[in-house]
Amino acid sequence: MIFVKKALNTIVGKLLLLAFIALSFTALVRTTYSAIVWGNNTRQISELNQRSLHRAEVLVDYAVNTMADLEYGGLGVCDAQAIKTIQRISFLRGSIKDIQVLDAHNGLLCAGAPMNEELDIAKFDFSDMYAAAEENIFFHDISRNNSGLLGIARHVSDDQTFLAVLNLDTLLFDVFPKELRDHARADLVMGGNVEVASQIPDVVPHVEQQNFKEFITASDRYPLEVRFTVDEAMLSSWNSELARLIGDVSLVIGLIMGWIILVLLVRPLTLREEMSLALKNGEFVPFMQPTFDIAGRKIVGCEVLMRWKKPDGEIVAPYQFIPAAEENGLIIPMTRAVMVAALSQLGDYMGRDKNFKMAFNIVPVDLVSDQFEADLCEIVKQAGVASRQVVLEITERQEFPDQDIAIARIKQLREMGFRVALDDTGVGHNGLSNVQQLGADIIKIDKIFIDRVGVDNAATTIVQMLVKLAQELGMRTVAEGIETEEQLRVLAECEVDEGQGYLVSKPVPHDEFIKLLMDSQQVATNKVAA
Repeated sequence: MIFVKKALNTIVGKLLLLAFIALSFTALVRTTYSAIVWGNNTRQISELNQRSLHRAEVLVDYAVNTMADLEYGGLGVCDAQAIKTIQRISFLRGSIKDIQVLDAHNGLLCAGAPMNEELDIAKFDFSDMYAAAEENIFFHDISRNNSGLLGIARHVSDDQTFLAVLNLDTLLFDVFPKELRDHARADLVMGGNVEVASQIPDVVPHVEQQNFKEFITASDRYPLEVRFTVDEAMLSSWNSELARLIGDVSLVIGLIMGWIILVLLVRPLTLREEMSLALKNGEFVPFMQPTFDIAGRKIVGCEVLMRWKKPDGEIVAPYQFIPAAEENGLIIPMTRAVMVAALSQLGDYMGRDKNFKMAFNIVPVDLVSDQFEADLCEIVKQAGVASRQVVLEITERQEFPDQDIAIARIKQLREMGFRVALDDTGVGHNGLSNVQQLGADIIKIDKIFIDRVGVDNAATTIVQMLVKLAQELGMRTVAEGIETEEQLRVLAECEVDEGQGYLVSKPVPHDEFIKLLMDSQQVATNKVAA
């Protein structure tokens, strides 16, 4: 990321990025426009295909209904009046060229156009027969080399059949838009393979070729379907008059967008963005401040405090990022990362000294989250330390989202062996009312009181009160911020158990903390020997 930012700060880098964004956006817009045009064009041709089939169905419906009317009107007698009726229908209804009355063997009994027999189109081959959805309606191949003729038979009885001869030759005439007319073919097909009528351009497209698209709509009532075969290149270019204009406009917009993106990319990172990147790069590291026994100053544990160590070695103070991390939610993954690092660094030592305690600051919203317990157990398991060596310090900067859940969670964690401390007791949200309700193991007395002990009687009284409260509740006390020998003396008189502060050490990296541990053990050994 840093390398990318450096590259973007050069003129060449900026120009390359700007060109890439502009060209990419232009290509995207053109591709999108082409896809929209293709979608619209295929939809129009599909609708045209469906309308063509609908027109064919209407013409067939016309013939079927006409034969039904003739049946109920007694046409089957084939008398002079019946023939005249057929002739009138053939004259008035353009698509119906003739209606014939056939016997049981499809022999001609009578017809409206007797001259058809002289033209050799009155006798048809009935070997190819296709049933319609309606009972007693059948379609016959009488097209004679794609002549547009379609035979529709209505079986009136075992001895009599009506046959309507339809001319559908004009059904597909001029069906395509002008731009596609010479690059598309339309066919009305019966029974899946019999071409009844067609519109064929000068250059006949073949569907087997990959550059032609086929549209097919089949009737659910009749054995008919309409097939369109269209040149894909022409279908793509149809209705695409705005392609060049859109390409030019998209290039301009792409340049504008590229400039905006470039400005955003080279702008300084926000604190949240910088913290997210730092978390990913492992820049949040544990510093450890000793927790020591008030009576003998022996180091018995530590509190892990988070520091931001930047790649250039700069150490960012907690007040500069912790409040922001708590506000934007990054404090939770940051805490996890520091816990893993600290336990990894001191895991071996904690394995040897089972009484050593390591404390971590936990914000209330994290404590009551569904994932906290599982994450904590997994981290401790991976580190190979005992749960009783881990102290969870509940910070006071935030209120508990749900007090009841917090009480239940603390109880469960204590049952699992973890110890819970109330940080900054007596101030903020960790007031005295929370001490008994939350049921913690440790009270941490805030530095605001420690600063005044030995100087202000009220501060000393408050410390004594907190110690007495802790003793009555079976809790231990830890004083924060011890800086002078006088403070240590008064705290010892008040029977405070443990302390933290610059009197022994400020928070330090783990290698320095290990040295403090060794020195503390040496001092303790010397005292015993003496």
